[in-house]
Amino acid sequence: MKWKSLIAAAVAFALLAAAIPRPAGAAGYDAFTFKQNGQPRLTQTAYVPMGAIDGYGMFGAGAAEREKKGELTAALDQPQDLFIDARGHIYVADTGNGRVLELDARGSVIRVVGEGELDEPTGIYVDGEGKLYVADHGAERVFVYGPDGRKLTEIGKPASLLFGKSNAFKPRKITADLRGNLYVVGEGLVQGLAQLSPDGGFLGYFGANRVGFSLERSLQKLFFTRKQLSQLSQKLPPSPSNVAIGEDGLVFTATVGLEGAGIKKLNVAGDNLLRSSSYMSGNIADVTVDRMGNIYAADAVEGFIYVYDKDGSLLFGFGGMDAGYQSLGYFTSPSGIAVSGSGLLYVLDKERGNIQIFKPTPFATLVNKAVSLYLDGKYVDSLEPWREVLRLDGLFDLAHLGLGLAYYKQGRFGEAFDELKFAKNAGEYSNTYWELRREWLMKHASTVLSVLAGFAVAWMILKRLHRRFGFGAPVVNAARRAGRVRLVGQLLHVFRMLRHPIDGFEELTNGKASVLSAVILLALFAAVRLYEVFQTSFIFSGVDPLRISIPTELLKLFVPLLGWIVCNYMVSVINDGEGKFRDVFKGSVYALSPYLLFGAPLTVLSKGLTLMESVVYDYARILIVAWCIVLFILMVKEIHGYEFKETFKNIAITVSGMVIMAVIAFIFFGLSSQVWDFVRSIAEEVKYRG
Repeated sequence: MKWKSLIAAAVAFALLAAAIPRPAGAAGYDAFTFKQNGQPRLTQTAYVPMGAIDGYGMFGAGAAEREKKGELTAALDQPQDLFIDARGHIYVADTGNGRVLELDARGSVIRVVGEGELDEPTGIYVDGEGKLYVADHGAERVFVYGPDGRKLTEIGKPASLLFGKSNAFKPRKITADLRGNLYVVGEGLVQGLAQLSPDGGFLGYFGANRVGFSLERSLQKLFFTRKQLSQLSQKLPPSPSNVAIGEDGLVFTATVGLEGAGIKKLNVAGDNLLRSSSYMSGNIADVTVDRMGNIYAADAVEGFIYVYDKDGSLLFGFGGMDAGYQSLGYFTSPSGIAVSGSGLLYVLDKERGNIQIFKPTPFATLVNKAVSLYLDGKYVDSLEPWREVLRLDGLFDLAHLGLGLAYYKQGRFGEAFDELKFAKNAGEYSNTYWELRREWLMKHASTVLSVLAGFAVAWMILKRLHRRFGFGAPVVNAARRAGRVRLVGQLLHVFRMLRHPIDGFEELTNGKASVLSAVILLALFAAVRLYEVFQTSFIFSGVDPLRISIPTELLKLFVPLLGWIVCNYMVSVINDGEGKFRDVFKGSVYALSPYLLFGAPLTVLSKGLTLMESVVYDYARILIVAWCIVLFILMVKEIHGYEFKETFKNIAITVSGMVIMAVIAFIFFGLSSQVWDFVRSIAEEVKYRG
């Protein structure tokens, strides 16, 4: 799972912190965020725990005294949902006790709703009028209560045929829009959220997930018969697991098992407005939204709490699974999350039966302020908040991005360029570079054109002087003598491959190239590739040079090329090819001539282009690759003396052989690893018993 590998470091941070017992009330965890390259890193503490509510108030304090006074107290049993209304009252779906509790801000019970009437309440929502909507999974109904706690109505399975006769109505979670329409998360409803009218009429499904690409399924469709396909179980998308609604009416869904898109922000057409992200978990238990549009999510598996801005960029992550110390800030089974109007964060823990309360630190408040200004387009106003954020955390990428955009709006393109490059934001970096390039060209265009014209005139004069008076003859003669050196001539044969490839390959077998020259060009090929990997503008590469492994890059170059050479030679031996192994080796290397000559210049060119000229870079790369492919085809034809039909047959078998070799190598290394582990375990056992 991609997102799990990306948050591995964050998990390690949390486990390390959780292993140390800490006093109650201490922020004994590390907050983290993600860099633009997808790597997690520590940041300033964003939220600190204030305490916990367990149904008897804050930590159950004063429970005995309140019981003597006849005040309501209640222990929570497997609670599964949480909601905070505009007054700051806390509603808890006390699932195990079959009721809903309304608590004040300190956790004291105000009233109990639905006791003796509800069966298994798993989802709750309170609208602006104080109406309480309860999704009861056990009763297979939705209950609606008035502000006074009296039941107004209950809604069962929709009678509409569009709902689906075979679909069960087992509501899990619920929310409502300003018109009173309900959005219900139902168990097994793969069509999406069930949208109901205020009186329970079925309006349709909304926000369905899609089936992701499956290589296994694609191969089955390619090779299986219709009868075999009919016997396979149908691939269905995961159904939403939770729902929330923002003040702007946009619906948010959480889906367990949907990696990279575990949270969706849906418009009225059901389209997701959030970009897919590698650091968006696929184990989101609940999601909520604050007044600024920030998104809060609880991870049921890792125990992390995530805070995103309204565009889906991760601001903070904190928490983790409890290691048995009952520490604040850690969880056993987070099942609900809510945020109050004052910015306090409440997290419901199903197994502990409590609600932990967190308040934002000054750092989080500052980031939220800067993000709010930035997302509202007030880049200049966000300048000072972003500077203060960077003073507290100089590596906060979003702050560098906000600062860069503020500088850009002020026309300070040089400073914006540095900030946006640090933030690795290709789009905004490209726009800033375009402005800098335009300014430079306006100042120096005449100078550049004059210099180029001067070089052209000088070159023409030198050529004429050489023809008439022999000017520069010693230099020209020295160059000609160097070209007549055997090795130099063999290396320069790459130019011949570009102009006359058919003759060039025929000449390879007649002394115009050697194994030594091919080895030198192969080394040059590796150097050009490494230069491209490290020096291509990040606008086009999308790769962090700090994460590049040179040995890995070399293996990616040489292993496929070696596999091609070996397989092609073996196939040609069987199919009466004329080429020897050294000829195949030399021909394969020289077939890379376009890349050898133009790869480095294209890399240099990338540094001067913006995204608006990306078509130039992309088509140049495509041309180089296509040119190399054509040369490989001609190499097989000329080296082995094939006709075109035999040539393509040879290439197809060669590629198939490479695939088979890759599979065998994979199996071999997998088995050798297991054999080594087996031998090592036996050795350790013998050593232990000896």
